Amino acid sequence: MAKKFPEITQQFHSALQTHSQQKEIEALRAEIEQLRVMQSPELEVELIQLREQLASQVGVTDVDVDLIDPNPAQPRRTITDAEIQKKVRFLRQQGQTVPIILIPQTNGRYLIFDGEIRWRAAKFQLGWEKIKALLIPMPKDLHREALETFLGFEDLNALDKAEAVFRQVKQETGLEPEQAFTLLNTCLRALERSGHIRDLGKLVNALPEERAFKLQDLGIKEQQVVQLILSLLHMGLNPASVKTQLLPMLSLPNDLKEAMRQKGLKGAHALVLATLSPKTLERSEKVAAKERLAATETVLKNALNVAKTRELVAQIRAKYTTVSQTESKKVALLIKRIDILVEEEELKSASPEQVTELRQKLAGVLETLKKI
Repeated sequence: MAKKFPEITQQFHSALQTHSQQKEIEALRAEIEQLRVMQSPELEVELIQLREQLASQVGVTDVDVDLIDPNPAQPRRTITDAEIQKKVRFLRQQGQTVPIILIPQTNGRYLIFDGEIRWRAAKFQLGWEKIKALLIPMPKDLHREALETFLGFEDLNALDKAEAVFRQVKQETGLEPEQAFTLLNTCLRALERSGHIRDLGKLVNALPEERAFKLQDLGIKEQQVVQLILSLLHMGLNPASVKTQLLPMLSLPNDLKEAMRQKGLKGAHALVLATLSPKTLERSEKVAAKERLAATETVLKNALNVAKTRELVAQIRAKYTTVSQTESKKVALLIKRIDILVEEEELKSASPEQVTELRQKLAGVLETLKKI
């Protein structure tokens, strides 16, 4: 039987009334996270209802925009001019239909928990003096609370998501991204061999208190690996997807990271463009970066999808592969000529002057080879 989503709003509102019902709040968050993972089409409607319910019961207040500060623990680092302008147009036409969420500070100022784009649009573009806001107390772990909000309800940029997730992983486990990658990769390969890789993904929907026991059943017992997997599962993330979709974001070249932050390049496109590397092109990083920049501009200008981006990258790589093959043939021919040149019978007929000249030329060739 389908679940009635309005009940979630009622439960959430009831849970807010007293601090003693914290467990009920956590259970509700887990329930909403399960719905998000299931990609329920009704969830967005339910979230809107939740905001409206909170606003009507707790109360919305007008806050001076100059007293509001961005959240340093904000997972979303990429806010493009296009996104702000889109919000400006909406606020100008529709007004502020949804309050931002603020955390009051002891110095009389407010910290943004949710709604930074709306605040930027209102303050810097529209010139508003006040903005409607819902006030909440400071969460115990501001970064985790903000991250869970964005993972569940926002279209978070893939790079921002990866960086935010692994900041949280480091905070909880002490693992750097490189260490996390090694442990995660080893664990996933073992699960693939044992045929339990899909069982790990199912733990996203398991109850938090059951996950540790089920990890042991899957043969995952090393403490650091358990902590890593539990951290990812608690954020509602499938560890296998984290390995293929998030970790690669952290090792992207800086030019592609910049394109994602400033120009709206998508993560999937960036991963394809990243294959234009010195290794694949057999060229220097300077040449590879030049090709990536040109390809990135083509992708953005023509709004290429991932498939078309792959075609573009394949064409560029083919150009360098063809050049490399041609050059390799030339070098092979040169080697054959040297083999013929140094045959003993040929050299015996050379004059002393010719031998000296040949030695000098060969010495020059050797010096060039050393530099290469």
